[in-house]
Amino acid sequence: MKKTLLILALFALTGSLAIAQVPKKGYNKLSITVHGGLTTFYGDIQQYTWWPVKENRSERGSWGIGGNVAWQFNPVWGINVNLMGATLKGTKRHGTTVTNSTNNFAYFDASTFEYTVNGVMNFMNLIYRDKTKPRRFSYYFSFGMGFTSFRSVKKRLGTDEVIGTVGYKNYDLDKKERTTETVFPCAFGVKFKISKHFDVGIETSIRFVTSDKLDATRGNTGINDKYGYTSLGLTYKIGKKDDSQEWVNPFEALNKDLDDIQSNIDGLAKDADGDGVSDLFDKEPNTAPGVAVDGSGRSLDVDADGVPDHLDNDPFSSKGAKVDENGNELDSDKDGVADSKDIEPNTKPGALVNFQGKTIELKSSDKSTTEISGGMLLPSVYFKVNSSTINYWSSYDALATVAKALKANPSLKLKVVGNADRTATEQYNTDLAQKRADAVVKQLVDTYKIEAGRLTAVSKGEAEALVPTADNVENNVNRRVDFEVAK
Repeated sequence: MKKTLLILALFALTGSLAIAQVPKKGYNKLSITVHGGLTTFYGDIQQYTWWPVKENRSERGSWGIGGNVAWQFNPVWGINVNLMGATLKGTKRHGTTVTNSTNNFAYFDASTFEYTVNGVMNFMNLIYRDKTKPRRFSYYFSFGMGFTSFRSVKKRLGTDEVIGTVGYKNYDLDKKERTTETVFPCAFGVKFKISKHFDVGIETSIRFVTSDKLDATRGNTGINDKYGYTSLGLTYKIGKKDDSQEWVNPFEALNKDLDDIQSNIDGLAKDADGDGVSDLFDKEPNTAPGVAVDGSGRSLDVDADGVPDHLDNDPFSSKGAKVDENGNELDSDKDGVADSKDIEPNTKPGALVNFQGKTIELKSSDKSTTEISGGMLLPSVYFKVNSSTINYWSSYDALATVAKALKANPSLKLKVVGNADRTATEQYNTDLAQKRADAVVKQLVDTYKIEAGRLTAVSKGEAEALVPTADNVENNVNRRVDFEVAK
């Protein structure tokens, strides 16, 4: 008993797992079936089990006919309500004891009407593994409970003398009644799919009755009567869907899920542009080789100016600054100070401005030389450690401003003052500061065509550090070139 329960539990669990894989679309679930076939009785008045019985030397067969209405919950489990009418027959031609002589040389004839509710397990969907071809055959078990109403008469062979009845008032058979008993049907069947709406099938079953008087005989074995029913059936699937729930292959959906998973895995592994972000998540799938990207595969744009770093001439633009297609901050009044830093955004053309874009007033002295009010207001040029090389990082925008001031004021002369931090000896820093001043003069002369006579390069070494530091301590501000108006 425990083994049987365990097997049923395993089937139920497997069925539940299969159900979970059913594709989420509509299927026909309701059906009706008509069936008919032969019955076979197993009881006290029984001699020929597998062949029609004989009465007075003429062969007589027993039969049944009926139908059911079924509902398929899922590809594995269903339920039906079955109605069936049948005849039952049996013959006993001899016995083994004299005391059993009443049943010897006797036959019985019974009619039954059965109505049951049955659970159906379509176990084909638990073992079917072909995920590519549609199924045409299906195997199932059925088990249920209901009632059978019957009447039966037993007669003597040869004389047809009535020797026993059930469901009649008396032996004269003049008043028909019926006796009702509980019945437990258990069946195995095979179905073949003809079309999306029609199936045909064959089913064999055994009906266990809680009575020992179907054959109008009470035996002394203590075993209740039962009868078999083997039938052919025609089923019609009700509904407008393309297929029935009963014919769904749950492994087809599982296989599709596995294919989708494999496709996703392949997508995760594929990186067409080689930027380290899989194509499945890459929002910029055609990144140029070697370009740094963020987690979504987009080219990095550190200053968030809309120009990727690898195309940005100034990758550290001020936050919110407007830039051109090359990442350079816009300078609307062309005064050499970007709009984001310009406190006077409408400077007149050719005007001299300070590092904030504010106009610097110029005046003439008695010696006909030009000076800048307040002194050192032109932007400084900065250098890297131990370097006198002019590059974009340090100087181009500042030198452009100085060149514009010189061209707008032809009489203006400047002292170009080199400075250094304190990371070397005093003499070394003096020489390095001079090289920086010379480099600035050369850039203004060679690039902007400023007359060399208007520029004087001098060195102050580490003597005038803006930020006081200890020896051998670097400071970006102290590594610079300043401009002073020459007197």
